[in-house]
Amino acid sequence: MNRLGQLNTQFAPQETAAFGNHELKHVKQAPADPILSLATGFKADTFDKKVNLGIGAYRDDNGKPYVFKVVRDAEAKICANMSLDKEYAPIEGLADFLKGARGVLFGFDHKDVNSGRVASSQTLSGTGALRIIGEFLA
Repeated sequence: MNRLGQLNTQFAPQETAAFGNHELKHVKQAPADPILSLATGFKADTFDKKVNLGIGAYRDDNGKPYVFKVVRDAEAKICANMSLDKEYAPIEGLADFLKGARGVLFGFDHKDVNSGRVASSQTLSGTGALRIIGEFLA
């Protein structure tokens, strides 16, 4: 079997979660995330005049998530760019992204941004960023 074929079998659905010969049935499932359960409850509610106040997203006149054209255009450019890979980013994040973020936040010509006095780090998500900064501050 070639290497890609071996990798594909790793992602195939499995009947039971197991590690070696030891099944993981004794591991308790984590409780549902309260924010995500709001979204699930909203979708299950059949009331026709409901309003989703849970997770922040732009909505159209029918209450469906609305994705801006500029976001769709950016997604299309990313998907069409075959030079992009799926490699891990450096631990601090992508240098061009960090430079751009500092510029947007403080101004591209701000002396402290360009002197190296302002530091930045790219994190995995909103809640991930909050956790990382919380641990840093602690």
